[in-house]
Amino acid sequence: MGIPSQRFLGRLDKARFGNIQVWDFSFRSFLREYAWLFFLKAVLAHPVKAVRGLRAYRRFIREKKHPAPEYGRLLSIPDETIFLQHARARKFGPLVGLGFCLKPHDPDNPSASCPSGRANHDCLYLERGEAQPVCGGCAIHEFGLLALEKGCPVYIMTSARDIARDLMLPQIRRGLFPAAVLILCPYSVQAIIPPLLICGLDMLLVSYASGSCADYKQWLKADRGIKDERTTIDAESRERLLGLLGKLEDEEVSEIRSKRYRRFRRGGNVFYSA
Repeated sequence: MGIPSQRFLGRLDKARFGNIQVWDFSFRSFLREYAWLFFLKAVLAHPVKAVRGLRAYRRFIREKKHPAPEYGRLLSIPDETIFLQHARARKFGPLVGLGFCLKPHDPDNPSASCPSGRANHDCLYLERGEAQPVCGGCAIHEFGLLALEKGCPVYIMTSARDIARDLMLPQIRRGLFPAAVLILCPYSVQAIIPPLLICGLDMLLVSYASGSCADYKQWLKADRGIKDERTTIDAESRERLLGLLGKLEDEEVSEIRSKRYRRFRRGGNVFYSA
């Protein structure tokens, strides 16, 4: 796609044309596998849910306070109060999704890198309950501990195709994941909102503070597992997220769950509290 087309689509996004802000990303992704997978198995297979989700997305864009496509570091749809109310009413906590690029990574020092590798769904702690010294500074380990306490499934996000297969399609078909807390690239936030709304998910989206992709070219490389930069979460977002997850249950229920859930079991690419 030529630069003039990119600029035109960028202007459509900036103007929120048709109450849509994914014109550029959608056209760039038109021939990608993940786009056709979602279109065929979610949109065409569930047209009523697709129409309902698109209406919700357009309403969100229309009511958004800031005209620019950027969002705050923490975005909740619906708002945080309703998100928590819905989460407390469910038997299990929301799925906690963390980007693979949060894993420690030092190509020159294997002992300072994730022992499970990088661009995959694996985690030594989540699978075996084992933690090496390098895991102490890993956000996946930190939020995995909290997710276990709250009875939340955990998912290490890699490619858009896998996110569609592992999270979106199970939700739109069977209602398996009605809510998700996702820590991801700011560039991905804008693109992931429409499909999550189509699938009927409540969402709490937290953006990286550093190391994230700046444009579609970088995002596409990361989607293929090519990303040396390690992403981070800023202190304010981290504390807000920890506080929100801490409010998922009242004290009594939280104590019961913390005693019940001692480990994760893996089902496909998702880790479930067991």
